[in-house]
Amino acid sequence: MGEIDPYTVVKWIFIVLAAAFVGQFGKTFAQYLIRKTRERAAGQKAPAQKPVSAPSDQGPLHPGMTGEGKGMQTPVQGASNAASYVPDEKAEKKAAKARKKEIKLLKKMLK
Repeated sequence: MGEIDPYTVVKWIFIVLAAAFVGQFGKTFAQYLIRKTRERAAGQKAPAQKPVSAPSDQGPLHPGMTGEGKGMQTPVQGASNAASYVPDEKAEKKAAKARKKEIKLLKKMLK
């Protein structure tokens, strides 16, 4: 038993690669299912809305286009687009909380 068989080493390499592939596929599939479930839930909760178009004599209705609102890109002199983004702390906390709940749900499903 002091000698390691090359066939055994190759076999274990393939087993580990196969497990990694299955794990990545499972993770991607779970994220897909979660996204679809959230989209379906958001679609059922939100009432049907008609698209609103801005009259031609007015400016755009989107707050990002007028520079209003938090968390939107605002022009900053001497800064690139990535550096000019002003983060909205409440939105970040809400996203972190949602990620935490998602992780908790996945852990609960795997038990």
